[in-house]
Amino acid sequence: SCSKHTCQAPDCRCPAHSIPGNLKVDTVPQMVLIAFDDAVNWDNWDFYLRLLPPDGSRKNPNGCPISATFFVSHNFTDYCMVGKLHARGMEIGDHSVTHRLPRKWWTEADKTLMAEEVLNQRQNLVMKAGIPVEDIKGWRSPFLQPAGNDLFSVLYENNFTYDSTLTYSFPKNLYSPVLWPFTLDFGYTMVCNIARCPQNFYKGLWEIPVVGVMDYREHKLCAYVDDCFNMPRDKNDAYQMLWKNFLRNYRSNRAPLYLNLHSPWLTTDYQLDAMDEFIQKMVSMDDVYLVTMAQALEWQKDPTPMDRLSDFKPWQCPGFRPHAEDGKQCSFTFRHKTAGGGYGTGIETANSRRRDKLRNDLLGSRNAEKSEHGVDNSSKRSNIHRKDRTPTDASVSDSQTEST
Repeated sequence: SCSKHTCQAPDCRCPAHSIPGNLKVDTVPQMVLIAFDDAVNWDNWDFYLRLLPPDGSRKNPNGCPISATFFVSHNFTDYCMVGKLHARGMEIGDHSVTHRLPRKWWTEADKTLMAEEVLNQRQNLVMKAGIPVEDIKGWRSPFLQPAGNDLFSVLYENNFTYDSTLTYSFPKNLYSPVLWPFTLDFGYTMVCNIARCPQNFYKGLWEIPVVGVMDYREHKLCAYVDDCFNMPRDKNDAYQMLWKNFLRNYRSNRAPLYLNLHSPWLTTDYQLDAMDEFIQKMVSMDDVYLVTMAQALEWQKDPTPMDRLSDFKPWQCPGFRPHAEDGKQCSFTFRHKTAGGGYGTGIETANSRRRDKLRNDLLGSRNAEKSEHGVDNSSKRSNIHRKDRTPTDASVSDSQTEST
């Protein structure tokens, strides 16, 4: 069984509410882990620009920009945007290739099928978004549906650092402490909230549990911020839900506050405003850090009191510069819904400007020819578009992000 005698830091941790390193609560930084699931594209890009500005103006107390984690699935994803988020300091996690329905498929998937979902999407993130494979540390299953040992053996054998799929249905109030991340050295020893949970031992593989938040009425737990039965009615309801859940952790054992959500929750203006105001409040506090899940695990392996965090290397940002993502040379694949004509709208590179100028010159000359000679060149113009179009320019339908 898992105990302090059989499981010792830094690479092993039993499920517990106790503070790592036996630190006093007032010396522990309150970590806030914001995690978004699913595709990254024009449906949510502007939200991320607002909440996590690329100029790095929203900073943690150590002077480094705040950060978040994105579990990215393949369907409808613009990998140029994913690469830019990574360049901005965000963590990119693996969230499957297909995100397929029905949910039951994920319950019954065998190891071969799970390997295809996990490893093919990791390869997509490496090849299409340019993310170093060693930076892809975490996995989350679609619908928070684990596949037991068939999933966790794939993660363990392919050097993933953590999973963040398993749900934990406590505490069911705003007064009890929250569970800290733990390892699966002795398997999953708690009640299996959504079957199939892992039964084998996975030495050194971390689990960042999906701990629910209480809804704004303090009645029911929500696995995701956007999955509450009692949805906020206005900005104050939404803000108070976030704030009260924060205080639960902050005033008890300061376990990380897990805020998991899907971006469609932010399409409601007052909920976006509430999240924005909540983040601003977090930034104003000198003992609160908005970090990635991987950074939270680095702290847990080496519990460091707040007065020494300026020297804590995993949270430092020596290479950060404002608008670092501008140096990520790539073309947006999707066209913005509100953009005008042309392919790959939103690109800001020398190649794209040169290509767009060429296209405009060609179309201009055809229009001039039509005006001068009274000839209908629409078929020729169509051929110009087809010939000039490159695979990276392809404009695809503005499908909505698949919701979990």
